[in-house]
Amino acid sequence: MTVGHDVASLFPDVVNCMQTDDMELKKLVYLYLINYAKTQPDLTLMAVNTFVKDSLDPSPLIRALAVRTMGCVRVDKITEYLCDPLERCLKDNDPYVRKTSAVCVAKLYDISPTLVEERGFIDTLQDMISDANPMVVANAIAALSEITDMSGKVMVDLTSSSVFKLLAALNECTEWGQVFILDSLVGYQPKDAKDAESVIERILPRLQHANCAVVLGAMKVILKQLRCVQHDEDGFLRPLMNKL
Repeated sequence: MTVGHDVASLFPDVVNCMQTDDMELKKLVYLYLINYAKTQPDLTLMAVNTFVKDSLDPSPLIRALAVRTMGCVRVDKITEYLCDPLERCLKDNDPYVRKTSAVCVAKLYDISPTLVEERGFIDTLQDMISDANPMVVANAIAALSEITDMSGKVMVDLTSSSVFKLLAALNECTEWGQVFILDSLVGYQPKDAKDAESVIERILPRLQHANCAVVLGAMKVILKQLRCVQHDEDGFLRPLMNKL
């Protein structure tokens, strides 16, 4: 498969290997399913029970692998079977499973927007912005941003409380997680100049980041917030301009 050979004819045999306890073999089987599910939509239904079973596995790695694969298998016939495992994994005790599930919501929205809205997955993503784990927060924001792009509707409702939580997560997540959070913060409308200054002060350290995408994201947020700082009564702007 990886060298370009068509191995679609092996689909039933590969599906039978899903029951293995070998993690590496299971990963290969799931990779095969992602690649060939579209060509064998009826046979893909054979894998649903194993997906559901793996989403209940004691290992968080297997739970996350199962829900990620179900999200990547773009077959309409199995989307309805994905909803219950996804709903469960979005509230999983393990942050790795939660962050993986958050991305899966955006993939499911691309296949069936109505199903995602009916099952309340967008509301769940919005609640995940308050998650204690910064990577879960970053992935929830990334998923909501992707859904916003697909739907044309603003899915991230930023309040002072949610912005504070995003700024707190900013210091602990990966650089690409920071990029997603910064991009979402561009849409925040501060209550007053003091609020804008507070956001700018929290963002300023990102200007020294090694990743240029983080620096550009920080610049966009700062320039947007500066629109609300019209008077420099407390001498805030001069040192800021020196840093910029």
